[in-house]
Amino acid sequence: MKDKLYRFMRSRYGNDQLSTALTWAGLISMLLDCFLKTGIFYFIGLALFVYGYIRIFSKQYEKRAAQNRWFMEHTAGIRNVFKRRRKQKEAGKEYKVFVCNKCQQMIRVPRGKGRIEIKCPKCDNKFIKKS
Repeated sequence: MKDKLYRFMRSRYGNDQLSTALTWAGLISMLLDCFLKTGIFYFIGLALFVYGYIRIFSKQYEKRAAQNRWFMEHTAGIRNVFKRRRKQKEAGKEYKVFVCNKCQQMIRVPRGKGRIEIKCPKCDNKFIKKS
């Protein structure tokens, strides 16, 4: 059985970030319809869910990869906001995370050092912040 699944998926595109987002958006939309009972959100969610799986089982690598690149480019800002929040949470009480004004690089500095000059390791931009 496992071998049959491998053979079936061998020539398929597979899962990517856009397919995952479509599948989750579809499930959330269908769950939202359970509370609102309109039926519209259910069909929208079902369409998103089905399209996500159509992308997964597709054999058109180039088209699916181009769609995923477009999705990743247009959602980079939103994803970076959540990435920064996660990094700041991981840094905890010992470090403070700053973002370089020039290149948007995240820089971790120790807390409690007062006003310090921070040099970005990526673009060598210098700025002064309170840690």
